[in-house]
Amino acid sequence: MNMPKFVNESKAAKREEELFRPHPGEVFSRRILSKTDMKQPEIASILGVSVKHLSRFANGHVDITINLARKLEACTNISANAWLHYQAQYDLYTTAKLEKSDKLLSA
Repeated sequence: MNMPKFVNESKAAKREEELFRPHPGEVFSRRILSKTDMKQPEIASILGVSVKHLSRFANGHVDITINLARKLEACTNISANAWLHYQAQYDLYTTAKLEKSDKLLSA
């Protein structure tokens, strides 16, 4: 199969991996928790998760799952796809940092 001409002529568009990408829990805290008068137990109840799980997520200790992304979508009007994208970008950012530090340690 021949590749279209524009594929080989276009410049790669890429965001630098060194740019910080927040954990989705930090995004949730900043965009949702900080702008509501509701307490975490109320929000956890609405989402159908434990208060401990919500707290761990909001503090960046628990990664987002498809199930949690769907629950957040229903309650925040931010798509599940966006929540999963935040997680993927955070994972790429953190693993890029690890790969660089591993290379430095092995040199």
